[in-house]
Amino acid sequence: MRRAIKHSDSMTVLERLVFVVVTVIALVTTGCGAIGQRVPVLSPKTPAVAGNADQLREARERSVTEPGVAYWPFRAGEILAAKDSVAQAESMLRVALERDPSYAPALSLQSRLWFDAGRHQEAITLLEAARARPGTFPQELLVGLALHYDAIDRPDQARAVLATAGKPDDRSRSGVVYLALRGAVSDSVAGVKKNDIDGGAQTAAEHNNLGIVKLRSGDPVGARKAFQAAIDKDPKLAGPYYNLAILEKFYLLDDEAADRWFRAYRQRSNEDPDSLFAVFGKGASKKLAQEDSER
Repeated sequence: MRRAIKHSDSMTVLERLVFVVVTVIALVTTGCGAIGQRVPVLSPKTPAVAGNADQLREARERSVTEPGVAYWPFRAGEILAAKDSVAQAESMLRVALERDPSYAPALSLQSRLWFDAGRHQEAITLLEAARARPGTFPQELLVGLALHYDAIDRPDQARAVLATAGKPDDRSRSGVVYLALRGAVSDSVAGVKKNDIDGGAQTAAEHNNLGIVKLRSGDPVGARKAFQAAIDKDPKLAGPYYNLAILEKFYLLDDEAADRWFRAYRQRSNEDPDSLFAVFGKGASKKLAQEDSER
C-alpha cells in the first residue's frame, strides 16, 4: 500500500508499503481541524450493539449461570459501553477476558475504550500479550494495536504490526489511508514541513508535498489548495488528483467530489497503490468508461 502519492522533483513515486486494516475507522475533521479516529470493534453475530434493559439483564444473568462462556460478560460490557457506562463495561470485559484471554470481541472493545481514554500503553500490553499466545490474531486487533502505537508516537512499530497482516478487503481503505498519512514522510515532505515554506513552494511536486504535510497536520482546506496549486503548475502530474480523491473521500466526506478527482487521476495513471479502485467502485469506473467513449 502506498501512502499519499508524493513526488520528488523527478516525480519518483515513493516505496510501496503493504498495510492491512480490516476495519472501519471514521476519519472526520472537527472545527479545529483535528483528525478523529476509532479503534475497530469485533463483535460476533449477535443483536445490535445497543441493547435494552432486558437484554442487559439477560447478559448479566447468563454470565453467572454460564461461567465458562466469555460471550455473555462481553455482551453485557458491549451494551454498557453503548450506554457510556464505561466503568461498568470494563468490569464485565475483565470477566470475559479472565474466562478467555484471547476472546477477540472483548479485546477489541477494551482496546477501543482505552483508546478513547488515552490509555494506550495499557492497551498495547493487553494486545501484545494476546498476540503472543498460540493461534490466530485477528487483523482487526492488529489495526487497533497499530493505532495505539501510532498514538504514542511509534509509527515504526505501527508499520511493523500492520506488515504482519495480509491483503486488505473493501472495509480497510479508510484505515489504510489514515495510517499511511500518519507514517514517516519522505525527505522532500519533511523539508517542506521543517522549512515552513507555505509561500515558497515553486514546483508542482513541492505544492503536492506541501499538501500532504497540511493534510497530515489536520488542515484539509489548506491541503486542497496546495494540491490544486500543484495541478495548476502541472496538470499532467497524477499524484495531486489521487491525493484530492483521498482528501474528499476520507476527510471532507464528499463522495461526488472524490469520484471526480479519482476519475481525473485514472485518466493520468493506472496505478492503484491503495486499492482505491474497490473503494470508488463500479460507479466511478463506469463513469470513466463513458467519458472515454465520448472522446
